[in-house]
Amino acid sequence: METLRFLMVTTFYPPYHLGGDAVHVQYLARALAAKGHEVHVEFSPAAYSLKRGRPNGHAPEEDGVRVHPIPDDGWTQPVAAHVLGRSRSVGRFHAGLVEGIRPDVIHHHNISLLGLQVLDRHNGARTLYTAHDYWVRCPRSDLFKYGRYPCDTPTCIRCVLLSGRPPQLWRYGGGWRGLRGIDCAIAPSRYMADAIQPAVACPVVHIPNFAPDSTPTQPGPEPGYFLFVGVLEAHKGVSELVTASLRRSFPVRVVGRGSLSRRLKQLARRRRARVQVEGWVSRDRLIGLYRGARALVIPSLWPENAPLAAVEALACGTPLLVSRRGGLVEMLHDGATGFSFEPTSEDIGAAVDRFEQGGDSAGLRASARQAYERYHHPEAYLRRYLDVARDNGSSIDSSHPAPTGTVPGGGVP
Repeated sequence: METLRFLMVTTFYPPYHLGGDAVHVQYLARALAAKGHEVHVEFSPAAYSLKRGRPNGHAPEEDGVRVHPIPDDGWTQPVAAHVLGRSRSVGRFHAGLVEGIRPDVIHHHNISLLGLQVLDRHNGARTLYTAHDYWVRCPRSDLFKYGRYPCDTPTCIRCVLLSGRPPQLWRYGGGWRGLRGIDCAIAPSRYMADAIQPAVACPVVHIPNFAPDSTPTQPGPEPGYFLFVGVLEAHKGVSELVTASLRRSFPVRVVGRGSLSRRLKQLARRRRARVQVEGWVSRDRLIGLYRGARALVIPSLWPENAPLAAVEALACGTPLLVSRRGGLVEMLHDGATGFSFEPTSEDIGAAVDRFEQGGDSAGLRASARQAYERYHHPEAYLRRYLDVARDNGSSIDSSHPAPTGTVPGGGVP
């Protein structure tokens, strides 16, 4: 089949990255290049510097992927994009890159610190957007009001100001009309598809997230702990998980960094605590941790989309224990891969007890791997993705379970 030329447009890209959205872009770029497609990635070192300072190292051109860092004009570049919706230097670079590459497909990802001008139509390319978060309808991008609880009614200006974030002026006064210039939006969860559909003027397609295959070459260790992987912030529910562990004495390993790191390490040093806290680890080390875990626990308080950690765990045959927030319950595939709970320390502890008393750990692990192969394998993703990229059909796949509950914050800012 004819190969295509892709331009991935993203604020962050490894090693200039903060979370799973950038890793997904890298996974997708490499998977497409491995199929013979020409893949380019445009990203913003200035945005990363604003968030985390200068990175160690550079984004390598490897596995056939060509990277195009936007020249760094300092902190005003991402701030202007955030507040005003435009950055002249980003717009000029993007337009010149598109003119030089002439891509068949322009795929936007997290563009929150690039500016709306990257959405301008160019050269008749087909344009896609993946909703890694709720940016198209929520100034916080997370539908988590004041950073404390799921949004029930939109009061966006008040929420942003009380959250201590700069206002996004471009959202108000009639200037924001959704994703202009986008032919199709991709939602990694049905929950996300429902959440963004009112805010966009294009079809929304549900394609479950993927991760590279981590089929073990040798038997893993006997599963012996419950694992958390993610940023160590309050909205992730990691404090509730550690509290549950301290009360019920089940072993927990925590992988990640964030503002709660010091507090969690202090708790882990308590007498008889069965908690270990690590920073970020290499991919090989992380795969080993997934394989050695009884289950991956995702106790998020905010409405998660479809976290990459969940897919990576399923690839390792590791069951899931997830909160009933956002698209997380969809990752259970009708209960075949684990259990759900309310994100309180009491209910997390009860879910762990239920998991331990279930008695069919081997069956759950086999079902987790089967769910990965059917729904989250790179080949499964690429089949659907390339259909969308080639405009071979834009209907939402109905073969996956619908989310439970309703999307919070029914209005659109």
